[in-house]
Amino acid sequence: MDIYAASLPGCPGLGAKHMRGLISYFHTAEDVWKASDEEIENSRLITGKRKSAFLAWRRETDPVAVAEKLYTAGIRCCTWEQDEYPTLLRTTSNPPAVLFYKGCLPDHEKLVSIVGSRKCTSYGLQTAERFGKKLAEQGVVIISGGARGIDSAAHTGALSGKGITVVIAACGLDRVYPPENRQLFDRIVENGGALISEYPPGTPPLGRQFPARNRIIAGMSRGVVVVEAAERSGSLITADFALEEGRDVFAVPGSIYYPSCMGTNLLIRHGAICCTSFKDVLSEYGWCPEEGEKKTSFRQPMTVEEETVYQYYTLGEEVSSEDILQQSGFSVARLTMVLLSLQLKGYIQEVGTGRYMVMVD
Repeated sequence: MDIYAASLPGCPGLGAKHMRGLISYFHTAEDVWKASDEEIENSRLITGKRKSAFLAWRRETDPVAVAEKLYTAGIRCCTWEQDEYPTLLRTTSNPPAVLFYKGCLPDHEKLVSIVGSRKCTSYGLQTAERFGKKLAEQGVVIISGGARGIDSAAHTGALSGKGITVVIAACGLDRVYPPENRQLFDRIVENGGALISEYPPGTPPLGRQFPARNRIIAGMSRGVVVVEAAERSGSLITADFALEEGRDVFAVPGSIYYPSCMGTNLLIRHGAICCTSFKDVLSEYGWCPEEGEKKTSFRQPMTVEEETVYQYYTLGEEVSSEDILQQSGFSVARLTMVLLSLQLKGYIQEVGTGRYMVMVD
């Protein structure tokens, strides 16, 4: 571990651009740390309050003590110049100078981000989890932000698909945010994935850090899949970063009646790739399995009664059995049997007591 590089991010106001500039100018992080105050000033890379803050931080900080804390917490770090640093992220316009991580940094070509709203619908959760699972089964590494809602569903899906998934955190890795995801994050590391942050231990999850975190999510990926996002969602910031870095943006269409789908529908209107199946992502990059590897998968055809009930469902919207009962004329017993049959055949899924929605491919 480069103990001097590990110490730099803790300096207040010293961003990734300034850290990269200093390390490039002085050749190594150790040289930055050991340069005289005069040499730092003559470099003109940091001035004013930022320079004063750095010089004070350097005098007060012991790199050995910083490294010991990281080691105790099971946290490692690397700089953007080291081989283990994610290749795609290094090519972006503003890569983090230093990454802190737990687990294994991904060394794969198949990297896709799945992002979306924290406050999402059952349709969004189902879609994110299914996409995460199916893409992971094809060897795709799933990247997301570890937040509530869509992010957590995507991570969970990747794990159920026996794949690797990566969390990009907006706080120090000694913090767990959100706290209810502690077990999920532990499973991610145990299964070969990683928790990554550009923020040193001790950094709380402040609001301004989430947009900055989103550039890492976009930068590490070949493409970003936005499953569900409101009109002013942070996920749209991730999509903007992706476009700026030449990455692909996929958007899953949603109901026009749900505010949580307005952002994704708007992305499609503005040219994002309309994504109605995980296969759209695989096809875009030529990652589809060879013919000999494809599994035969088909649904049994519906009966006339099943077709009658199925017509009441619209992609992305929940429908209650009571509503169908009133409109279809079926008896309770008969409707129950038809709904069960549609579930077994894979056409619909129960998302709550007596509430169903169309299964996403």
